[in-house]
Amino acid sequence: MLVRRRTAVSLALAPGLFCLLCASSRPAAADAKACIRAHSTGQRESKAGHLRLASQLFTSCGSDETCPDQLRKECAEFLESVRKTIPTVIFSVLDETGGDVSSVKVLSGDDSLAEGLDGRAMEIDPGKYHLRFVLPGGDTLSTDVVIREGEKDRLVQVKKEKPLPVGDAFAPAPEKREAPRHALGPTPWIVAGTAVAALGAGVALGLVGNSKKSQLDQCKPDCPGDMQSTYSSAKGLFLGADIGFGVAIVAAGVATWLFVSGSGHDDHAPTAPSGLSPSVRPVVSFVPGGGLAAVSGAF
Repeated sequence: MLVRRRTAVSLALAPGLFCLLCASSRPAAADAKACIRAHSTGQRESKAGHLRLASQLFTSCGSDETCPDQLRKECAEFLESVRKTIPTVIFSVLDETGGDVSSVKVLSGDDSLAEGLDGRAMEIDPGKYHLRFVLPGGDTLSTDVVIREGEKDRLVQVKKEKPLPVGDAFAPAPEKREAPRHALGPTPWIVAGTAVAALGAGVALGLVGNSKKSQLDQCKPDCPGDMQSTYSSAKGLFLGADIGFGVAIVAAGVATWLFVSGSGHDDHAPTAPSGLSPSVRPVVSFVPGGGLAAVSGAF
């Protein structure tokens, strides 16, 4: 009877022990699956630029003792690589006087990045951000930044500007006035036309004079007496050509001065006396042995 009772007790305890062993093996299998999932998901998030989440996943699987040794080793290596590339920033807000403001909430879209500022660096994913800094009084400052992989302790600072005086709050901005443009009057063009005409006359007289000189060169040294008039004519033509060139030079100089100095503009030109309009004319005077050329007129 005693033997039979012991056998019955043993048979009764065996199913319970088996169930206990099965229950203890289930968490281990579940932990292994979680470790494998963290290992693979962390790599995917790292490639997507979600370095903060990848860091959390690699930390989880690297510190899990139920995780296989090979996976824990790889998670530790991935975590070290992520920590080298994950950026860190230091947020700073200054008031109107340049003082630090610490009770500031930092937002990026609907995500809260910081509930206060203490001067310490914080990890952040790389990318473009439109940051909003909510001050204690409800004022909001904003800035756009691009955070790059590998940046460490980057200072992102904004400052609250002083408000404009009440009288100047709606004051219109001063208009930009262009320098007045003045149209040229007739004087510079008249003088320039005189220079061109005098130059043309000098060239024409010189050509005719050269023709006369060629006739004299053909009969040298025994030119007949009736060629004296040809000689005088050639001399006069050359003298006229010289005078024309002289008038052209003087007129060109005066025209250049009028164009450059602006004295030929309508609003700069003084009114001629007795209601006469400005006039310019060349003056040619003959003197013994040559001529004198000048330009005269009222500018």
